[in-house]
Amino acid sequence: MALIYCHDIPLFLVNIDTPGEQQKYSIALIEHMYSLLPPKATVGVTYDVGCVLDRSLQLYEFLPSHITDRITFATSAMHAYAHQWACQLVYNPRIRLGFGLTDGEGVERLWSRSRKLIGITRVSAELRDDLGRWIERRRKKGVEGQGNKAQKVLDECGVDLPYLRQQWALQQAAQLSIRAHAPMHLKKELDTVLSLQGDLDTVDKAIQVMRVTVSKATASKESLRLLSTLETTQQQLKEKVEALYASLNIGDNFPELQNIDLGFVRVLLMARDLKINIRKRAVAISKRKPALMNAIRKFNRYCETLAKLHNSDWTIPLPEPLPTQLTPLRECPHLMENVWITPCPGNIPAWLENIDVREGIRAMLKLDRCHEELRRLGTEGDNLCRWFGQEIGALEVAIAMPSSKLP
Repeated sequence: MALIYCHDIPLFLVNIDTPGEQQKYSIALIEHMYSLLPPKATVGVTYDVGCVLDRSLQLYEFLPSHITDRITFATSAMHAYAHQWACQLVYNPRIRLGFGLTDGEGVERLWSRSRKLIGITRVSAELRDDLGRWIERRRKKGVEGQGNKAQKVLDECGVDLPYLRQQWALQQAAQLSIRAHAPMHLKKELDTVLSLQGDLDTVDKAIQVMRVTVSKATASKESLRLLSTLETTQQQLKEKVEALYASLNIGDNFPELQNIDLGFVRVLLMARDLKINIRKRAVAISKRKPALMNAIRKFNRYCETLAKLHNSDWTIPLPEPLPTQLTPLRECPHLMENVWITPCPGNIPAWLENIDVREGIRAMLKLDRCHEELRRLGTEGDNLCRWFGQEIGALEVAIAMPSSKLP
């Protein structure tokens, strides 16, 4: 396990001598790093499960307070998008203040470079010598390239930055509230109902196929009787599943939904859980593309059903359908957003309804990260120039010493 700087130069390494990557290794690296830093230095740490490590440090005194008060955690960019949206609102480095354009995947790049057993110290020296060119590439391709695109989006959306920041704060407050998330026991019970519903749908299709087959052939009275009995039993099972859903007492868990049509609420909650499942599959490198596409088509059917059942007086924003192609899906701005399950008091907020505001918020966050990255690169450049000056000074002193002169 390694602790590296944001330009992928390794600082410290630790041997993992236990099955699995336990938190003690990352804590040991952080503690050792802070032992070498000035007493007021602050550090931003990206880690695959930075959210979990941050929570552990909050619950248990693994590190002294003079360290935890000066550290900020984020999840690495590649892993962040597999986390729940509520987690991303806090720990995604593309959203969290102070992380610039750092993606937190430098350790993976380090292992990739050293896969042929090249000495780590040699790699570090090469990276240090190339640091100036790295800073320049980062500034041009990273900050300027992404910053210009974000600025163009901001100019096109025509929304002022103060208003976008206000809407972003409202979005964070709303989506991090307890009411935005169903209780865990309700999720488990609803998953059971959804599983039963899926099984019933499969049996329904099989019965329909059998009905068509029997109608085309000469079937005995006994076959028709058994098929009719099977259909009756299937209908009874459907009624029991509906009763099971009603017994979940959705109204008790969500009083805001009491006056809303039960069928609408049922589809809304099913769409919410299905979208969470789609998001997990879409951001992962999965070979089960057919299953993902089937889930998306089912979610889009839910969206159509909700649009038909919706009443504007309920003030519940409807979910947007998702693209059925993998690349557009991963780029879809709606993918990471949960289905809204509670009414919005008053008018629907602009961050949820207005497409210009939504795109403006994303561009604003990107531009903020670019500005942070530019400041950090400036500090890196100053440090590099200072180090280079010290090296030149040392060489000049060495050359000027009498003992350095050739005989």
